[in-house]
Amino acid sequence: MEQEVEVLVYLGVFAFIGVLLKLAILFNISIKSKIAESFAVVCILFLVQNVAEFLGYFTVSSSEQLSVVFIHIYMISLYFIFPSVLVLALTLVEFKHLGSAKVALYSISSLISVAHFAGFIIDGVKFLGWSAITTPGAYYWFAIAFIVLNAITALIVLFYHYIANSSFEIRSRCKVNLLAFSPMFAVLCIVALFRLAGFNSSLAISMPLATIFFLFVMLLQSNGNIFWVSLRFKIIMSVLTLKNISTLDEILRNIEKIRITEALKASNGMQRNAAKLLNVPPSTLNKKIAKYGICSEDFHGVSVAQALRSRSTA
Repeated sequence: MEQEVEVLVYLGVFAFIGVLLKLAILFNISIKSKIAESFAVVCILFLVQNVAEFLGYFTVSSSEQLSVVFIHIYMISLYFIFPSVLVLALTLVEFKHLGSAKVALYSISSLISVAHFAGFIIDGVKFLGWSAITTPGAYYWFAIAFIVLNAITALIVLFYHYIANSSFEIRSRCKVNLLAFSPMFAVLCIVALFRLAGFNSSLAISMPLATIFFLFVMLLQSNGNIFWVSLRFKIIMSVLTLKNISTLDEILRNIEKIRITEALKASNGMQRNAAKLLNVPPSTLNKKIAKYGICSEDFHGVSVAQALRSRSTA
């Protein structure tokens, strides 16, 4: 038993680190849009989940009953987290009936929470050497299905608009969100499948890592910093893979060309917007585009679906 408690304390420390990281992300959100508001809600819910997890692990040695209370709070947070992720996805694609969707999703989450408190979702909690495991109740799989369905719907919404939406900006948002959300979705599905197969699988380690990745990427997007992080990464990779380059001037010219092309990609080929991204006058950018023989029209955004249709008719 002492060894089990020691392992749970280590998990509690891991959860506490997650709390600190999520607090840092939350305090760096600049709420200037509906997207940022929806993202802040997701971040707060993840923070509540992590705090409940941390307190659940750290109180088990002194009071198992108190620890079980925090595990229940952790479970209830899940009923709201994935609907909030779906709401974020709907906000990103500018869904017309966003208000109605919020009411419907959070109402179902509230009903499941009431059922949880009434003992219909889980029958109890047992502590193993590596985690706390819930014992399924009568409607446990209904609650899990609701969580997974929200996650799948969010992925479908994002993927559909990434493929078919005519707006370059919305497609870019969906691309980033798909990248951020995929690890979290994979963890959720794998753990759900293992539980369905009868294994005592837990989200104790994998989900916090996936959620921190999700929140960090979405923070960059909501605060408008995703372009610069992506640009720095591409510049580093370009410099590392350069061949037959012997002078510093050639390296600098290559970096400058990458900056221009990435800015044009991010701004849908609009030179004025690209100049704002790079913080240079439009006239300066025009001269550099001419210098490197870059065609800005090549970066005018069309949806993937439109591109496929145009190729099929060609």
